[in-house]
Amino acid sequence: MLPRPVADWLALWRDLPRHPRQVLLNRAHYPTSSIAIVACMALDLIVGSPVTTYLTYTALLIGGPSSAVAIGGSVAHSLWGRGRIWNDLECEPCRPGPDDGDDDEPEPDDPAGGGGLALDRLCDQHVLAA
Repeated sequence: MLPRPVADWLALWRDLPRHPRQVLLNRAHYPTSSIAIVACMALDLIVGSPVTTYLTYTALLIGGPSSAVAIGGSVAHSLWGRGRIWNDLECEPCRPGPDDGDDDEPEPDDPAGGGGLALDRLCDQHVLAA
C-alpha cells in the first residue's frame, strides 16, 4: 500500500491527461500542496537555517507541480462558478450530498413526527389490549 499523499500525487498525474477539466475543478478544493509549500517557506523565513532552506526546496520540487494544478484549478473553478467555462460539467465536491435535500418531512423514527417506532408500539399495544 502506498501512503495517501503518494497515491494522491500519482493519481493526479494519471488522471490529468485523461480528464483535465474535471481534475482542475476537483483540485480547487484540495490546496494541500500549496499550504505545505507556504508553511515551509514561512518556516524558512522565521528560522533561516540551511535545513529549512533545503526543506523548502524539497517541498517545491515535490509539491510544486501539484500546487500549480491546484492554483490553476482555483482559477478554473472561479470561472466555472460564474458560468464562463465548462457549463456541461458538474463539480463533484460542490454537488449536494445525499443528506443535503429538503428536510421539511420528519424522519420516520423522529419523535416529533406523526409516526415513529415508539408511537407504533404504543398503538399496537392499545389494539392488542382492546
